[in-house]
Amino acid sequence: MRVLLPTLFLLLHIPIVSHAAAIHDAAMQGDVAVIAAALDAGADVNESDGAATPLYLAVFMGHVQAAKLLIERGADANTPTALGLPLMAAMGNDKIDLLNLLLDGGANPNSEGGGQLALHLAISLACLDCVKALVEAGADVNARAEDGKTPIHLATRSTQREVANYLMSHGVILPTPAPISMKLASADVEKGRTSFVRMCDHCHGADPQGGNRTGANLWSIVGRDKASLATIHYSDVLLGWEGVWTYEDLNKFLLEPMATTPGVAMEVPGVSDEVERVDLIAYLRTLSDKPNPLP
Repeated sequence: MRVLLPTLFLLLHIPIVSHAAAIHDAAMQGDVAVIAAALDAGADVNESDGAATPLYLAVFMGHVQAAKLLIERGADANTPTALGLPLMAAMGNDKIDLLNLLLDGGANPNSEGGGQLALHLAISLACLDCVKALVEAGADVNARAEDGKTPIHLATRSTQREVANYLMSHGVILPTPAPISMKLASADVEKGRTSFVRMCDHCHGADPQGGNRTGANLWSIVGRDKASLATIHYSDVLLGWEGVWTYEDLNKFLLEPMATTPGVAMEVPGVSDEVERVDLIAYLRTLSDKPNPLP
């Protein structure tokens, strides 16, 4: 519901009723007869009233029959409006019939609005039926939003296990980096330190007697039990990842945390460049009174 509030505010404050054509007023009210009459009189089914098309208005207000008529009469489900796309207004457990109607009418299941994709919005609204409808229509289960979040990360982070299980069974790919342990001996530790200061230091301390910041202190991180500092609130996924931090575990995690380890609290892009990642891990190894041996 929070996602729809800005749109509702706009609808309430743009003078739609006073200046809109009859078809737009009818779409807001779900008046099928008036919509049909306006179209028969030559109204443009895809014309905007300055804020939205008749289809968007019908969908936003939840009028299934009005939306159905508009699509049958040629409304384009992918026509953008100042308020967004009709598909984004059809999200939610109470609008699944409208969502299916739009998808059957040619709406793009990978539609984007406000920096997020339709599938991401469906997950944020905890609508499993919406997720299923979008995926069955061709939504990309591995798509990343502008902030790098993947659908499986959103579902796992919000403990929507049924959604997460559905996504995993419908094509989710968790990136797996190539092994790097044998490359650590030739890594540039100083470059790794520079990367640490630039990317990590503002959240993670690294002093032997230092405390935690937003994230855990990383002194002696290599070889330390995962999620083992009592004062840190770890994500469930990290709490469930058994064992100590090995070089390869760090390699996997740091590549792209939200993609390689969905559900983690560390929602950052990661280190995609292997050389930089190896240098960083080599530097992390030195944060210890007795660094772990190299392979």
